[in-house]
Amino acid sequence: MNVKSDLFILAACALAISVLLADAAGAQAATDVDCNLCVNNSDLANNSVTSGRIVDGTIRTDDLAPGAVTTATLKNRAVSFGKLSTGVRDALDGAIANLTTVAVEDAATGIAEASCPSGRIPVSASCLCDDANGSRNFGVLFACAVDGNGAVAACFDEGRTFNAAKPSPLAIVQANCLGAESTDGTPWVPTSAGLARYSPSAGDDPAAALREAEWQQTQHQALVTRVNELRARRERHRSLLLD
Repeated sequence: MNVKSDLFILAACALAISVLLADAAGAQAATDVDCNLCVNNSDLANNSVTSGRIVDGTIRTDDLAPGAVTTATLKNRAVSFGKLSTGVRDALDGAIANLTTVAVEDAATGIAEASCPSGRIPVSASCLCDDANGSRNFGVLFACAVDGNGAVAACFDEGRTFNAAKPSPLAIVQANCLGAESTDGTPWVPTSAGLARYSPSAGDDPAAALREAEWQQTQHQALVTRVNELRARRERHRSLLLD
C-alpha cells in the first residue's frame, strides 16, 4: 500500500466536501435572489398553490398579467361579497334594486288633482271625465298632465248637450308615483339635485334641509299653479255656454 497516495486521496475528498458544504451554506444564506419567471405554470402541479399557502398581500393586481383572472378561472362563489373592497360593497349596497309605483287618485267637479307622497315622483297620469250616468253634463277632457309633485285632469262641459241645470262633469285623475329602493333596503327620494339615496344625516345640515324644504314647496306650488290656470280656462268656457 502507498501511504502517501492514500493520504492524498483523503485530502482531496476532504477538500471537495468542504467546498460543497461552503456552497450549501452560501445558498441558505442568500436573501437577495432576483429571479424573473424562473418558476412557470408548467413547474407547478395542479392545485399545488392554494389560498392557504398565499400570504396576505403577496399577490397584487400589478403582479397579474392582463386577462390572467377571468370568470372561467374562478370557481362558483369563489369571490364572495365579503371579499370585495369597501368601496365596491358600498356601491352595490347603494345600487337601485327595486322600482315601485303607487297610484294616487282624486275626483272633483271639473278639475281634479293628485299629489304624490314626498318620497316619490309623478311619472304619468290617467284621466277621464264622468257624467255620472247622465246626472252631470257630458265632459270633454282638455288637460291630463303631470306637473310639480303630482298630476291634474280638467274637463269642459260638452257644448252640444250642455244643460245649465246640471253640474259640470266629474274629473278623475290617477297619478302614478315612482319610488326606488337600494339593495340594502334604503329608499331613494326626490331632491333638488335629482333622485338620491336617503341619508338619515341629511337633516343635520340646516341650510341643506331648508333648501330641500323650499324645493318641495316649489314642486307643490307648480301643481297648484297649473290647477288654477286650468280652472280659470274651464270657468271661462262654462260662462260662454251659459250666455
